[in-house]
Amino acid sequence: MPSTDHQYIKRIFSLLDCFSVEKPEIGVREAARMLNLSPSSCGRLLSELRDEGILLQNTETRTYSLGGRVIRWAQIYTGSSDLRKKAFPYMEVLNSQTNETVTLYIAEEFDRVCIDRIESRQTVRVSEPIGTRIKIFTGSGGKSILAFRTQEEIERVFNYARTIPEYNNTEEFFTQLRDEMQQIRIQGYAVSHGEWNSDASGIGSPIFNEKGIPIGSISISGPTQRFLNKEMLDLYAKLLVENVSKISRELGYYPNRR
Repeated sequence: MPSTDHQYIKRIFSLLDCFSVEKPEIGVREAARMLNLSPSSCGRLLSELRDEGILLQNTETRTYSLGGRVIRWAQIYTGSSDLRKKAFPYMEVLNSQTNETVTLYIAEEFDRVCIDRIESRQTVRVSEPIGTRIKIFTGSGGKSILAFRTQEEIERVFNYARTIPEYNNTEEFFTQLRDEMQQIRIQGYAVSHGEWNSDASGIGSPIFNEKGIPIGSISISGPTQRFLNKEMLDLYAKLLVENVSKISRELGYYPNRR
């Protein structure tokens, strides 16, 4: 049984996850409904986080938004990311070449986390908030990382995926996924259509550190209807692999030395 402290901490993070770019302000009753809590319990939790500077409260509407402490933590996280600094110029190049959304992810065990993005200038585009977590075994950005992990690590991720009911965790699914991992290792990139977003497609390639460990990836993504042209996908793959390889090299990765 989880401890009371553990449950309380999980409740705090669940509450903070209610905020998003689309919903930057939340009232007590709305948050209570999202978390399946009583308004009184949710109100106390919101007040405690406000008193600690984690949340701000609008004096007129009484709604809450993320506060200065969260901003400071985010600045520390992104500011200290050498990967983000090195990747951004190449992300700009890819965005200019493709006019599609270009996203940078870092690997965190079973997930990939969006730490930067440059959006497409087209009216219809794919976007996700910075900080979004997506399972590493779904989508091109995640699979391109997973494919270059050790076999032991891949199986550990598969075992984790088997515990998540909403995913297709049949053995046939994992057999197909293993075959896909092999293909990604051969070509150096992954392609996905509608895996974590039913209307989105993407192509992703891994970033390696000096030890040859895949620490993140960059993906080019957009509406699926624009990603069904094979010639266009081949061009995007070439541009992506070329630019991502340069990032890995700046991080000290030399494939011939492995």
